[in-house]
Amino acid sequence: MSVNSPQIDPNMMYISPAASKKRKVGATIFGGLLGMTAYYIPVTKDEFVNRAFKLQKQEANSQIASLAQAVKEIEKNSLSSESKMILQESGVNADIKDITKKCMEIDKKVSDPASVKTLKKYFNDNFKTFKKNIHLMDNICADAFKSVKWSKFKWGTGIGAALGLAFSLMSSRD
Repeated sequence: MSVNSPQIDPNMMYISPAASKKRKVGATIFGGLLGMTAYYIPVTKDEFVNRAFKLQKQEANSQIASLAQAVKEIEKNSLSSESKMILQESGVNADIKDITKKCMEIDKKVSDPASVKTLKKYFNDNFKTFKKNIHLMDNICADAFKSVKWSKFKWGTGIGAALGLAFSLMSSRD
């Protein structure tokens, strides 16, 4: 035997740190890949309704913010072409009172209990139709389905990777 060769006890199994690290990384990646299949778990009605309402509320808040920006520009007497287009799209004149009424109307759609109930009932009643006929969805509903699926994908990947790493650590001897 040479002086530099390590002495290995035949009764002990030696696992190199590199092999152990590769096994941990491989198990983590495998778990993550397996977890990615969560994307294909069906979307439930409650998930869809809640996500669609949340997106509808974000859209309403975005519209209100755009209209509020237009009001600021009107007060300065420098209405930009972008704000003019937003006002025209909203069906509002360049008048602060009209814009305020429109903002209150938009806010009422997502904050008034009766309007919220009606909106959620619409999403709930049309869930099966949307699920079967994707072409009937509007942008909000399509985004709701997509975001629920991607959320499941991300959570599944993370949980799968964590479980893969945990199983790899439990099975290793180091």
